[in-house]
Amino acid sequence: MSKACIVLTTIFDPAVLEAYYRNFEKFGRLDEVEAIVIPDRKTPGAAWERCRELTRRGLRAECPGLEEQEQFLARLGLPGEFIPYNSDNRRNIGYLMALERECDFVISLDDDNYAREGEDVFQEHAVVTAPAAQHEVVEAASGYYNICELLQFDQDKRDVFPRGYPFSARHVENPVSMKTVWGAIHVNAGLWLLDPDVEAVTWLVLNPHARAWGGEARVLGRETWTPVNTQNTSLRREAVAAYYFLRMGYPIGGTGIDRYGDIFSGYFVQACAKHLGGLVRAGSPVAEHRRNTHHYMKDAIMEWGAILVLEELLPWLREQKLSGSGWVEAYRSLAAGLEELAGRWQGPAWKEHAGEYLRRTASDMQQWAGACERISGAGPAKGQSSQA
Repeated sequence: MSKACIVLTTIFDPAVLEAYYRNFEKFGRLDEVEAIVIPDRKTPGAAWERCRELTRRGLRAECPGLEEQEQFLARLGLPGEFIPYNSDNRRNIGYLMALERECDFVISLDDDNYAREGEDVFQEHAVVTAPAAQHEVVEAASGYYNICELLQFDQDKRDVFPRGYPFSARHVENPVSMKTVWGAIHVNAGLWLLDPDVEAVTWLVLNPHARAWGGEARVLGRETWTPVNTQNTSLRREAVAAYYFLRMGYPIGGTGIDRYGDIFSGYFVQACAKHLGGLVRAGSPVAEHRRNTHHYMKDAIMEWGAILVLEELLPWLREQKLSGSGWVEAYRSLAAGLEELAGRWQGPAWKEHAGEYLRRTASDMQQWAGACERISGAGPAKGQSSQA
């Protein structure tokens, strides 16, 4: 019997967990799941009350205080400033705590992604713990698969692409083919009804809303990529070593790089999964994304630096050859490659502080890998590759 650990960070009362409680209770999963809610400085006392009440009702929910978080990081040899306050980067603490737990996979949530009643969320996400098998996979000619094509929108929204989908691969002919491969699924990206996860520019231009999905998940082929975020996403425990949510806020392109920490982490964990022979699945379970209030003009400005860097980084990432037989080794290899790239890249977005940002990111990734190594020393097989 597999066990899962839910991780989310919030500055609100995590009422979203009520929907997951009902789902787990309906499908008899309460004993197979625990939740880690990472509060920030603005998180109200209601978060602790919510977790205590859920635990009383049968869903173990933990909400470590700020001092406890600091002590946890120090025990792993990480300085407190490694994970900044007032940032969704705080979810990284939850990932590390989950890595210590006796769980088989991690479910990463945002606090506005609600479980639907008719779908066994645990079972759909538990696909990342299944052994290797034959899978029908999709290969896209462009190298990228648009997972928004699996959704049905209120209007004809054929031009909707998920946040993090490269602009160079949009609005081009992109025929897909299917073939059968042998492998294990390492990462599962659940989709979202109501408000899809698209960048602010798309919200401003198209304002898309998803009313249904086609009911069929897709497994990506070895040469095909797609954005993976931290909303309704699961990964096998070992993969946490390659799922560090990047620090944002660094000045790039006259503004800054922000709102894409999860997108970078999603592409990086894919790179490591592909190196280790793993597969990525997209589709179910499908959450209801009841999106928190956003200022899309402001969001678009904040996202632009990240879009520029990602546009130039992805071609390099797809060709990068990693080394190592486990997750930590593969992630360290990727970090070393990024550091080397920072000193020689000359693309249009690669001006001013972008190179320094990549060097800092590579250093953060190495520290993250070190913390995961220290955790893996606490028990057998943690942090090692699972390609069976």
